[in-house]
Amino acid sequence: MTSPSIDLITSEIIRHLFISAAEEMKINLARSSYNPVVFEMYDFAVGIFDAEANMIAQAPGLPVFLGTLRENVKVITEDIGGLDRFKPGDLYMTNDPYAGGTHLLDVTCVVPVFYGDEILGFSVAKTHWLDVGGKDAGSYSNDTRNIHQEGLRLRSVKLYDAGIPVKSMFDMIKYNVRVSESVLGDLRAQIAACRTGEKRFKAIVEKYGKQLVLDAKTQFMNHAEKMARLAVERIPNGTYRAEGWLDNDSLHPRGKHLPIRVEVTVAGSEMVVDLTGSQEQNEGPINCGLAATISAVRVGFKCLTTPWVPINEGSFRPLKVVVPENSMYNAKYPAPCCQFGRHLLSMIDTFLKAFASKLIGKIPAGHYCDLGILSMSGLDPRSGLEFIHVDSSSGGWGACEGIDGESCLIAIQDGDSKNVPTELMERRYPLRIAQFCLREDSSGAGKYRGGLGHIRDFEILTGPVKLLTSVERHGYRPWGIAGGSDGLSNNAILNPGRREEREVRKVTNFALKMGDILSMRSGGGGGYGLPCERDPLRVLEDVVDGYVSIENARAEYSCVIRKKRRRYIFDSVATKALRLRKNRRE
Repeated sequence: MTSPSIDLITSEIIRHLFISAAEEMKINLARSSYNPVVFEMYDFAVGIFDAEANMIAQAPGLPVFLGTLRENVKVITEDIGGLDRFKPGDLYMTNDPYAGGTHLLDVTCVVPVFYGDEILGFSVAKTHWLDVGGKDAGSYSNDTRNIHQEGLRLRSVKLYDAGIPVKSMFDMIKYNVRVSESVLGDLRAQIAACRTGEKRFKAIVEKYGKQLVLDAKTQFMNHAEKMARLAVERIPNGTYRAEGWLDNDSLHPRGKHLPIRVEVTVAGSEMVVDLTGSQEQNEGPINCGLAATISAVRVGFKCLTTPWVPINEGSFRPLKVVVPENSMYNAKYPAPCCQFGRHLLSMIDTFLKAFASKLIGKIPAGHYCDLGILSMSGLDPRSGLEFIHVDSSSGGWGACEGIDGESCLIAIQDGDSKNVPTELMERRYPLRIAQFCLREDSSGAGKYRGGLGHIRDFEILTGPVKLLTSVERHGYRPWGIAGGSDGLSNNAILNPGRREEREVRKVTNFALKMGDILSMRSGGGGGYGLPCERDPLRVLEDVVDGYVSIENARAEYSCVIRKKRRRYIFDSVATKALRLRKNRRE
């Protein structure tokens, strides 16, 4: 209910002040960090929360953190014994996957915001550190069997006590992680971001008064809820189901597929997402806690309902998530969780697929659905110091009614994230990019074709270098809609075209030598509609642009294009005859 003490204009001004504060936190964190995963890939999230841990504002960043920051605040508050145990100047940190976290590399800092003697809320920053210890450099593995192999597990640890740094905690981190200069630099950037949010929160309250700010918060959260409920009401009531799967649990590369089952029930303005029937908790590292799962479901829900409205806690009040015990989406100690993102990505993709056949024209075809994580570590001969390079792959997104899919965008749960620029990577690490281009014929064919993935070839300039790759969705290709073809799947190839060529989709501590080439090849998006209905002139444009080969234009689109000297020519007579023959066969 709207508070009579505040008008809509003032409420909107206060809402945008909080959004601006969160965006300033984001800028300060990115500009202050040491780690390219943070300042280039934007693998972090910041937000401002009220005293009940409801999200007031969160800056654009990684959507997969949409629900975890809230849980981090709630867990810390509970662990220390309640709100009255916080003091001005305190700062706590946590990364526990079973208590609001994702994997151990994602570390959250939480600062209470006081106004006088009263806590009004919290300023929070979560950042992906480059290393948290564990058995492998980068704390990321395919073969961990328990959480202790993955690094430091920090839960509700006090890092600042009433504004005084707890030196023993800083020392504990320093002496238990690799590349500690980078890690501690990122930690200081997080602290600065949290203090920025705290300062801006107080400034808003000082300007408008506590009660007016609280009334505004109530009003704009209720408005976000109303918008979300109206969007859910536009979806026909009923139960929507879809299934997908992952290649394996990483620990057993030749093991069985892992099922993903999503059932969505829409009743009026309420939506229930049930993951019953999905894979049980894995022995390998493809697991996550419940908070991470809820976050991922929120990503799909926001895409489906009000993607254009800035988020706050009200945006998700119509949503309920059901996850059974002993599920890879509800992992319990001591399950390994370092590869939490892969099954969450596929779950979001499956969630949207559940609506694809019913909400025609509103749901795009499947996208490449994997970050293609790689990590390389070794000694840099230029400095004699250890280096760890972490990168991800963009890929093709699915087509929709009237629109071709976008090429080389990051996967859906990672929002603003991007890969590390070539120039920066080559300057910082003993690596060279030998090739970086669109992957021809990777898009799913259709009346509207999917987006393309890329080929990115890394040349190793030193040795030995330890390689980790985590490439998913090789067997389960990005799905097409309404007769569209599937996109090409993801892959990683060592030394393509050489005698020793081999696939290295999931390897840990794999030895690379100087001169080796690692080729990361991301998949394309699924197509929409029958390929033979695509305008032949658009197919010709795709061939000219290098998106589609002449052979694939004929095989997929029944479109005959010939190359004469340096020109591509569309053969309308041969195309008409080819399409007539194909129609007769079908």
